[in-house]
Amino acid sequence: MKKIFIYLALPCIVFGCDVLDTIPTDRISSEVFWKTDKDAEYASNAIYRFLEDHGTLLSRDEMSDIARATFETSDETKIEASIADPQTNLFQNTWNDLYKGIRRCNDYMANVDKITSENESKVNTYTAEVRTLRCYFYSRLVAYFGDLPLITTPIGISESKELTRTPVSEIYDFIYKELTEAANDLPVKASETGRVTKGAALGILARTMLFAAGNVTGTDDQATLYYQRAKEAADAVIASGTYSLLPTYKELFTYENENNQEVIFDKQFMKDVYSNSVMNNFGAVSLGNNGSMMSPTAVLVDEYETTNGKKITEDSSYDPTNPYEGRDPRLSYTLYVPGDELPNGTIYDSRPGWSTTGDVIGASYQVSKTGLLPKKYINAEDIGQSNRTNCGINLIIMRYAEILLTAAEARIELNTETDLALQYINQVRQRPDVNMPVLSGITSQAALREVVRHERTVELALEGHRFFDIRRWKIAEDVCNMDQIEGMRYVDKETGKLVTVTTDYKKKFTSRDYLWPVPYNERQLNNNLTQNNGWN
Repeated sequence: MKKIFIYLALPCIVFGCDVLDTIPTDRISSEVFWKTDKDAEYASNAIYRFLEDHGTLLSRDEMSDIARATFETSDETKIEASIADPQTNLFQNTWNDLYKGIRRCNDYMANVDKITSENESKVNTYTAEVRTLRCYFYSRLVAYFGDLPLITTPIGISESKELTRTPVSEIYDFIYKELTEAANDLPVKASETGRVTKGAALGILARTMLFAAGNVTGTDDQATLYYQRAKEAADAVIASGTYSLLPTYKELFTYENENNQEVIFDKQFMKDVYSNSVMNNFGAVSLGNNGSMMSPTAVLVDEYETTNGKKITEDSSYDPTNPYEGRDPRLSYTLYVPGDELPNGTIYDSRPGWSTTGDVIGASYQVSKTGLLPKKYINAEDIGQSNRTNCGINLIIMRYAEILLTAAEARIELNTETDLALQYINQVRQRPDVNMPVLSGITSQAALREVVRHERTVELALEGHRFFDIRRWKIAEDVCNMDQIEGMRYVDKETGKLVTVTTDYKKKFTSRDYLWPVPYNERQLNNNLTQNNGWN
């Protein structure tokens, strides 16, 4: 099924002949396109390519406390240090990429009614997919930039120069209405793997409403409304019975388990057809890669409990000279630490004095600056290719564990059904190959909030969530101001002493950094666009 979906998208994606790019609008509407349900299919296919790829989504966690950028000339480094400005490329590229997706959605919506088809339900499904994708793009934009132009129809250059920023509350209301309606026209199971489903629409709604609740600037009643909407959407996904946790967390991000029962929404890739660079961008240098653009930190490592379900600072069984032993199994499924076996059977070792491989800290500018590497999406199938960008592993955008934790968090914030919230958290902790101790007897809202935030951090680590979570929780100023970054811990070969890798790399986060700036070029083109507080 995966092949069918990607090959249907070939005319628009692989051969670069996206009809919306190459055929003038008047000809699309009257001469060659917008005639049959196949046209709706092809036009909707073309929009999926605007979903983030691995490099874009996963690297967001570099700009949090659980990782840092490896390459110190990157835009992520500037943002981490709070020295970026509105001309920083990453701001403009993010704005452009998401609005490109929205523009394609608007083109579709403006023309789809011209189609004459006996299969109206099929066209309605494609339209619901497009409405959902448009909401996804807007949910990302509003999380980065706050107020922004809400555009729902095709516009010309002159009109674009007159746009103003729509308040976030109106954008959230738009997303809620659109996704609620779109979900009614979407199937529980897609006809082709990778397409938007009812579960995906409801999942995006739950995630967006959770983010909205943490970022609302109005009354507490508004936050309560958003949490309630998040709960209802997450509950609908759970009640559908469509999804369940994959028993093996370790195998979530492998080729063998693509499109498994936990995946709610992912971006489809295929080697030699529509590929990605996840191995080259995140794999070990010793595997022939460019080096991981992300270096995980000790903050992430220390977040994982011992197998007794305790913090490492509270468990007498924790051995600091063997810091990665006896820990929540998700640590070993998420990170490469010294002594781990790489997918080709060789041993990863970044310790100075212990190894001479290309992975040793300081061996080159490309190696992890902390000695730790991400493990998710790194697979043997992608090693040794002459084309290092020819990876076919799908990118999971949303999975069922997130929905369980969203349902739990919304209940905790609403201070209702907290026993059920704890049950959902325990489901995630009790995945068979994780099997962390069951939590019980926790009743205070503050304690439950700490529990669910911990669980999100370790369960969804390095999947691009932490960047957004610390912003909606308003804790970024507390966790992302660091004068140095700590990495792996190991015993020095010569002295026998415990060493903690540190770098003088600094992270800085101020109140302005909760939102990115409106890009410089956008305000040059349209002086109606105001700037976010603290940015020039």
